[in-house]
Amino acid sequence: MVKEVDSYTPVQEVMTCICAHAWDVFRRWLYAAYNEFSLQRPQAILFLPVFLASGIGCYFSLPVEPYWAFAPFFLLLFIAGLFFLPRAGRYCLLALILMLVGFCAAQLRVSMVHTPMLEKAMDFADVEGRVIHIEPLEKGVRILLDNVHIEDIEPEATPRRIRVKVWDGEALRVGHRVKALAGLNPPSSSVIPRGFDFQRYMYFQGIGASGFTYRTPEILEDIVGLRLLDIVQDLRGKVVSNIQDHLQPPLSELAMALLVGQKRAIDESDLDAIRASGLAHMLAISGLHIGLFAGFIFFGARLLMACLPAFALRYPIKKYAAVLAIMGAFFYMLLAGATIPSQRAMITVAVVFSAILLDRSAISLRVVAFAAFTILLFFPESLLSVSFQMSFAAVTCLVAFYDWLRPVWSRLHRRGGVLRRCALYLLGVSITTVVATFATAPFTLFHFQTLAVYGLLANFICVPILAFMIMPCAVIALLSMPFGLEGPALSVMAPALRAMLDIAYNVAHIDGSVLRIPQWSFISLVFVVLSVLSVILLRSHLRIIAACICLVLAFINFQLKQPDIIISLEFDLVAFRSDEQHLLVSSRRTDAFSRDNWEAALGFEPGSSQALPREGVIEGGDFTLFCAEIGCRLERGGYKISYLREVNARGFVEECGWADVIISREDLGDCPYAQVITRWDVYAQGAHSLMLDPEGVRVVRSEDFRGNRPWVQ
Repeated sequence: MVKEVDSYTPVQEVMTCICAHAWDVFRRWLYAAYNEFSLQRPQAILFLPVFLASGIGCYFSLPVEPYWAFAPFFLLLFIAGLFFLPRAGRYCLLALILMLVGFCAAQLRVSMVHTPMLEKAMDFADVEGRVIHIEPLEKGVRILLDNVHIEDIEPEATPRRIRVKVWDGEALRVGHRVKALAGLNPPSSSVIPRGFDFQRYMYFQGIGASGFTYRTPEILEDIVGLRLLDIVQDLRGKVVSNIQDHLQPPLSELAMALLVGQKRAIDESDLDAIRASGLAHMLAISGLHIGLFAGFIFFGARLLMACLPAFALRYPIKKYAAVLAIMGAFFYMLLAGATIPSQRAMITVAVVFSAILLDRSAISLRVVAFAAFTILLFFPESLLSVSFQMSFAAVTCLVAFYDWLRPVWSRLHRRGGVLRRCALYLLGVSITTVVATFATAPFTLFHFQTLAVYGLLANFICVPILAFMIMPCAVIALLSMPFGLEGPALSVMAPALRAMLDIAYNVAHIDGSVLRIPQWSFISLVFVVLSVLSVILLRSHLRIIAACICLVLAFINFQLKQPDIIISLEFDLVAFRSDEQHLLVSSRRTDAFSRDNWEAALGFEPGSSQALPREGVIEGGDFTLFCAEIGCRLERGGYKISYLREVNARGFVEECGWADVIISREDLGDCPYAQVITRWDVYAQGAHSLMLDPEGVRVVRSEDFRGNRPWVQ
């Protein structure tokens, strides 16, 4: 009899044990993940705007315009897949569907806007158009025209709107059709690589050209429009006129910013002081202003109706006051220009007061999520605007913080007397300022590279002034203007505005009042936002883990290599970063706009740049700059950079044999030994930045980050 040999070896036994253990670990991990997911389910609605924003961000990050049917095809495919997947898979698929909805919404919005842009600058052009907006400036006014006709440009290539500066525009009114001789320029791209894209901003505003008029525009006809836009713009003009009749600059300029959202007329020194003191948010009409405006109407209307006992006992005056508050907030939003922060605040106010109509409490993160989802769905480009980012960051963090603090705060408020409640109010102002400052700090540092260090001090003093003096007077003044009785309210508002401006100057002049940092990575900003959202939206210990991971990734990707040389869009300005942490620019008299943006992007003090010497040597560390009449030579990090100020063929030949990179306005020929950058390169590829890395000279262009999109010209 033959005995069968067992083929089951020790190696196979070990492998079986390992596989069984791995399966057990995987099953436990899957069970734990399911439990964590179950804990997040009550918060699912709060993730809707997050996934929608992710899809919008994916669309705007693409280097080329995607095929129009790409996203809708996958959207329909994933919707069909919902009927075949189990419950756990459906949630993941819903997240992808929301991202595709955001992607499709952004793509549809771009096609609907479709703004033709001026292809090249026009020094002299006869322009006709209808005035739809007038904005006072420090000198003159700036008008926005639609139904535009520009000589020698075909109708299909004519911008839908153009924006021009008029030195003498007192006679102009909204609705006038005007004709003028103007100088026009297409919207510019980023003045520095990775900088703010002005072309994209103008595209979504419908503005395809900007410039100035050589003389006062000729009024061809007065078109009386019945559109809401025409009525609102005309009303804004009348409010501005009434303010200017009763207040003198700079108080009139501050009042215009607070009542109708026009900040361009504010003196630059006043604006700098307000920014440095952390009070700039008070001039941007948003949730704070519309909330105070609607709140004053609500409590005022309810108080007046309560003074009529027969009426108050028979009718729900609280609900009537809520309706009036919603109408007042909507009117104020239109008067402010319906900006993204004012739209967000209007939606929030409408939901809150609608809850009063339904006898519900609605101050929660769900209100914020609904407002964000609505705005992003209809205006996807708002995701890229600093106003949207900062306003929603502040509101989200404040609502989340006070939801957490509400039990303790309510108990202290109920048991307190007058003194305790006053102390709680002052404490609330301080806490609100601290939370809002921390919430908006990443966006302030990313977009403006500055942070007001003493903003808490300034806001602690000025927020009560705004809440109890300025905004009530603003409401009374607007309600009194149809009767010509706005004078007393504006007179009471004047000392409050003066006090706010004085506080701004005093705080701004404190040493170290402004923190400045160089431009940093956008990826880091995204991870910082995700870390904060993890803490607010997630439940259990998962929030801490996710937040820590995101913060680590943000820190890893934080640093950006700062440029050593920058060339402006029109080749009018060339700058060298010295070892003394300031810019040496080719001229202090040209292209001040680019120079100011460069100083901010590099974290330098405003106005700290110095002009290149006509002749001489500047040395410091490994930085050596030698300048002569024909141009300058820079030696840094082992590299030789030549900048030619004047067109000189002989000088070009000499520099070709010496330099690694030649920067010359004109193309003087080929150089086999050096890389040559001319104005034609800049015209074609945007502003240039040169990084002198150990691996070689790296040239970064604005167009490298903008791709081939509808707004890129």
